[in-house]
Amino acid sequence: MRAAYFPVMLLGLASTAFGTLIFNDPVVDPSNFRLTQFTNSPIGTAYSLQRLPDGSVAVLEGGTIQRLTDLNSDGIADDVGTPIYHSNGAFLTGFVKVGDLYAVGDYNSSSITLLKPGATPADPMTAVGSINFNYAVDWYHPTAGLSARPTPGSPGSYDLVFNVGSQYNDQLSTDQVPLTGLVNASVDGDSIYKITINETGPTPTLSGLQKVATGIRNVAGMQFATNGDFYFADNAIDGPGADGDEPPQADELNRILLADFGATLPDFGYPTCYIGYRSGSQVGTNCVDPYLAFQPIDNGTLLGLESEGPVEMAFAPSNFPAGFNNGIFIGFAGKSSTGPSNEENAVVYYDFGTGKYIHFTESGLPGVGRPVGLLSTSDALYISDLNTGIVYEITAAVPEPSSLVLTFGALTLLFASRKKLRP
Repeated sequence: MRAAYFPVMLLGLASTAFGTLIFNDPVVDPSNFRLTQFTNSPIGTAYSLQRLPDGSVAVLEGGTIQRLTDLNSDGIADDVGTPIYHSNGAFLTGFVKVGDLYAVGDYNSSSITLLKPGATPADPMTAVGSINFNYAVDWYHPTAGLSARPTPGSPGSYDLVFNVGSQYNDQLSTDQVPLTGLVNASVDGDSIYKITINETGPTPTLSGLQKVATGIRNVAGMQFATNGDFYFADNAIDGPGADGDEPPQADELNRILLADFGATLPDFGYPTCYIGYRSGSQVGTNCVDPYLAFQPIDNGTLLGLESEGPVEMAFAPSNFPAGFNNGIFIGFAGKSSTGPSNEENAVVYYDFGTGKYIHFTESGLPGVGRPVGLLSTSDALYISDLNTGIVYEITAAVPEPSSLVLTFGALTLLFASRKKLRP
């Protein structure tokens, strides 16, 4: 099923064996990268990640935030990690830094909790309040994709952006969702909202709840670019049949320009206006066209290379090789299976310069399930597999010096030749 990457039934699918995430060679030259299994053993249901101020990595693992260190920078965590936060629920679904705080989504309790870090990254995080979503019974997408940015022109304040999700698979939501806790209001389904968090006082205060997009179905991946533009990936309507194949609609990557974010209310068309899957035809009118509609990549077969069910996204690390340093990575999780039977769960790279996308890692890899958690830093891309509990680290290949000595009389010059390290 196209929306199968959040529910509680996913728990317990973790494997005790390592997966085999590999680059999609020859489309991607493996010699340009170092790929390691960052977790030295599976940790359960690995999902969203954040790099902490000391360089350690925090990953959502079921209802826990687990901190992993790599003191020798070999791309492999030093141990199985240390928990720095426990929730009352069993499945955390989103993790973003919001100024001095962190925000984490909880699928089971339908909430967003604000967390205050400890005195050091190794110390436990503590909850300072939550936004609770009181969804109607059997709400189809009761999850919250998250993103954040500094509030323009307001030092000490930050905008937290969240997805409300659709009440149904292919119909407009009919009920509003009451919010309680740090916010007392009601929000509409099929929408994205922002709220401003002021952190200048002893406790955070929230204000300015505003809808910033409508006509969306279910957004897990959303990010602000360095220029302030807002990108988000919307999951398409499920198709007929038990597994949701084939969808009538192509999954979308959408963009709201900085100048328009919060100044207009764009309607992205769900459920009646979209690009048809495979056909590429326009269905419906009077909606904002997607920035990109994901279609199968032609490989000479009838079905092509598929990527369905976009989850988290990450902008390319700035020091990645040319061709992979000006774009966005997106993990897909259209099916819940692991291995060759899953033809939909690639990691896609979209290049802003060429306007084209490729499968950075292919679907159906043995031992690989749903590569849904993505995090990029200036020097690394992290990918977590929800099924297997494995986190991968990808960095640009590190030059390895070898000595070349040239002697000119009494003067000896030492040069370093460079060669690429294969993962």
